Amino acid sequence: MTRAGLAMIALIFLAGLWLVAAPFAVRYQPPHAAWTGMTRADVGIGSALAVTGLGGMLAVIAGRVREMYADAAAVTSRRGDPPVPPRARPMEER
Repeated sequence: MTRAGLAMIALIFLAGLWLVAAPFAVRYQPPHAAWTGMTRADVGIGSALAVTGLGGMLAVIAGRVREMYADAAAVTSRRGDPPVPPRARPMEER
């Protein structure tokens, strides 16, 4: 994913957070009153956008980690060395 794509996902996440906070930050939701229809809509849509943006960021991170593992496996296979898992030392040697 490009930096521009990641920036757009982060922007979606931030827009969702703003929509959740806006009714209370700009005080168009009266304190201690039942939520208005506009507040419910802002919080609902903002929550959906924030969850979608967070999911997108986690997917990008997971994809990058997968690429790093694939690159490490390719380097190991080019050297001809089989991947060797680390062995645990006996308790006496620690």
